[in-house]
Amino acid sequence: MVLVGGRASVRNAAETFGLDYANLLGALGELDDAWRDWRSCRGW
Repeated sequence: MVLVGGRASVRNAAETFGLDYANLLGALGELDDAWRDWRSCRGW
């Protein structure tokens, strides 16, 4: 399952798998920040 398409998809995934929406959204934000940092170090 790919989590793309915005907050609605994240909310649907959270409800489907019984996850906490706010925590999932925060974790995805941290993952996005880490990915941006990694890409900036690589010069992409």
